[in-house]
Amino acid sequence: MELVWWHWFVLGLALIALEILTPTFFLLWFGLGALLAGIAVWLWPMGLAAQVLLWSAASLAMMGVWLKYFKNPADTRPGQAKESVLGTTGLVTRAVGEMGQGEILFQRPVLGADRWPVIADAPIEAGKRARVVDVLGQILKVEQTGE
Repeated sequence: MELVWWHWFVLGLALIALEILTPTFFLLWFGLGALLAGIAVWLWPMGLAAQVLLWSAASLAMMGVWLKYFKNPADTRPGQAKESVLGTTGLVTRAVGEMGQGEILFQRPVLGADRWPVIADAPIEAGKRARVVDVLGQILKVEQTGE
C-alpha cells in the first residue's frame, strides 16, 4: 500500500473535523501531524514506514509542547487547584449571614463552576464584591472587598 501526499491531507482534515465535533483537544494534534506529513511527502517522497514515523513524531511533539508550555498546569496537578482560587473576586448573589451560607457568582468558572456556596466571618450583603480566602471542601470562605 502506497500513501501519497493527498492521503495525508484528507486524514488531517478528517481528524481536525472530528476534533470540531468532539471538543477533546486531542485529535487536533494528530490532524496537524498528518497535514505536516502530507507537506513533507509532497516535498520529499518517502516510504510508508518513514511517513508513519514522521506523522507519529510530529503529532506527539506538538501534543508534548502543548501540555508542557501552553496548558494551564493548575487544572491538572493535584494540590494546586486551591491556590489558584485564592484571591479571586466575585459578586455575592445571596447574602451571607453570621450562621448561614450565601452564594457567590464569578465572571469565569472557578474550579469548574461559576456559582459557589460561601461562608464568611462577617455578614456580607447581596450585591457586594467578595474575595476568596479559603476553600473548605465544597464551600468557599470569603471576605468583603473594599470596593
